[in-house]
Amino acid sequence: MYHRSRKIVVVILTVFLVWGCMSEGPIYDEYSFNGSTMGTTYHISLVGGNINLETRSQMGMQVDSLLKVYNHILSTYEPHSEISEFNKLATLEPVAVSHRLLKVVKMGLKLCVETDGAFDITVMPIVNFFGFGFEPGENRFPTVSELDAWLDLTGCHQLVAGDSTLSKGDPRVSIDLSAIAKGDAADIVADFLAAMGYENIFVEIGGEIVTRGVNKFGKAWQIGIDRPNFSGAPGADLQHIIQLSNMAVASSGDYRNFREVEGKRVSHMIDPRSGSPISHQLAAVTVISETCLLADGLATSVMILGQDAGLDWLEHYPGVEGLLIVRNEDGSFTEFMTSGFNQYLLD
Repeated sequence: MYHRSRKIVVVILTVFLVWGCMSEGPIYDEYSFNGSTMGTTYHISLVGGNINLETRSQMGMQVDSLLKVYNHILSTYEPHSEISEFNKLATLEPVAVSHRLLKVVKMGLKLCVETDGAFDITVMPIVNFFGFGFEPGENRFPTVSELDAWLDLTGCHQLVAGDSTLSKGDPRVSIDLSAIAKGDAADIVADFLAAMGYENIFVEIGGEIVTRGVNKFGKAWQIGIDRPNFSGAPGADLQHIIQLSNMAVASSGDYRNFREVEGKRVSHMIDPRSGSPISHQLAAVTVISETCLLADGLATSVMILGQDAGLDWLEHYPGVEGLLIVRNEDGSFTEFMTSGFNQYLLD
């Protein structure tokens, strides 16, 4: 289930917007291609070398094929994907699963433990009820008995990940990896292109970004961070511009994907500990890390934890930096950064 996919065709536009503001012309050739995957889009840019049209076309087909295989493992929208088949299994016995599925599940379980359950890959039934998954969702809030029934099936303890197997604590448990799958896919594509010999790489899948080397101007890749306005056009109002090289960045927020339920705005961000959408004032989180898998998971985790707990957790998390944007009651914004985030700021 990829319920965060509306977040971003936007970052791409923002990247091009930043490039357009540079006074010097490009010094390297750039080759770009785009496609669709996981309910969203991807954009890839390679800089340097000489890539003819035939090579570019072949590369696009290879990336598409790679992502189709990935989607067939982790998409809950595909009824016969590996994760969907696992969710259907009504057994407590360990089940052999692919290395790829197991890796992402283990990251999810790690974050679940580290956040005391604020990040939880077993929350899918609740997400579906609110209409942010592969089901239409209800136009009402759940009853206490419904929530209690779902919460009995969620939690880090409901899954056991072995060396090559995965098992459930209750046969009715189902998992959803959408909060980290796109980040992991971006890492995979970047690694694939690097293995082919490319050094200057930009990979964006649904707003989750991996950078390697430099852009066509010979500088670090420059990426715009949107101000989290509910009605703002993507890329039109930037909070900051950051510059990255050999790092990944992921964002999560409450301003792109939401519904109106019983007259209230409901965020797609569900707190697994209560079974309810978040209600605090944290509007957006951006996390920079060495891998997009981790950045993606941390951004979602902090959105659930909220400003104070989230910022403190990120500050002490090794190798990562973060930006938190809080929406004030008057509609203005206040931002908070970890101590090292400003090293990435261009503006």
